[in-house]
Amino acid sequence: MTTYLLLGANGFLGSQIHGALEQGAEPDRVVAVSGHPPRRPTGATTTWQEMDLVSSTVRDYDALLQSSRPDVVINCVGCTSGSPDQLEAVNVQVVHKLVQALSRYDPVAFIHMGSAAEYGQQPEGIPIKETAPARPCGPYGRTKLEGTELVTDHVAKGDIRATVLRVFNPVGPGSPATSLAGTAVRELERALVTRQTSITLGSLWPHRDFLATTDVVTAALGVVRSSETHPVLNVGRGVAMSCRSMVELLADAAGFEGDVFESSGGSQRSAAVPWQQANIGLLRRHLQWVPTTSIAEAVAALWQSGR
Repeated sequence: MTTYLLLGANGFLGSQIHGALEQGAEPDRVVAVSGHPPRRPTGATTTWQEMDLVSSTVRDYDALLQSSRPDVVINCVGCTSGSPDQLEAVNVQVVHKLVQALSRYDPVAFIHMGSAAEYGQQPEGIPIKETAPARPCGPYGRTKLEGTELVTDHVAKGDIRATVLRVFNPVGPGSPATSLAGTAVRELERALVTRQTSITLGSLWPHRDFLATTDVVTAALGVVRSSETHPVLNVGRGVAMSCRSMVELLADAAGFEGDVFESSGGSQRSAAVPWQQANIGLLRRHLQWVPTTSIAEAVAALWQSGR
């Protein structure tokens, strides 16, 4: 039996990984950690632990590792919006304390969820490799990059055994309200209730590498089960899709037949990064991983989940 320590188990990606581990063919043990009670009933193989991962000290992380005795640690803790101090506390300091504790613990497989925002603006039309220079455009990308560098620096020193998954644009149940998919769901719900014939979102011309959360889960668990290790791996579909195309698929799933308009405003981060597409060759070659869920299926799952 493999014991997983899952940090951020109540979050967007953490809840998806938690569900997959509970439903897996093997009777894995899961120690699920979050600052809040579980959102849904947990199975017999899950032990739930409430812990404020931001205010906790390195000693608290040491104690967590000693009490849970994990074989695998997966960090899904992350913050996409907020003040610079909030982003720093979640995206950097949590990682700093965790890797400090891991470096003193028996070697385990550690997976850290990174972000495509770490790459920032790259040459348009060229799929981004893991070796591309990271040029984040805003505080979210910068703090996620700092977290990644904390992990990879400790890997280079031989302190820990870890892989950072640079996840591009995941879509699925639980999509954050601040994401494009989450915002579009909110506007579509309002339009359907009030019988509006249109919705208005920010700029939809940027292209992103959208992928289903279910594919993020299979990539993460594939890394766990692989004998090969890589410090950083891209996780995407390897396809650049316009934001408008993704929203239109979501509107179809919702049964909304009205118009989708764009405002002149929108996210500064999106404007600074007009195009992103992952090069997923490394993940394909070494883990034989391929995405299997279409974006149409991903947005349908988001809509049907009750958001």
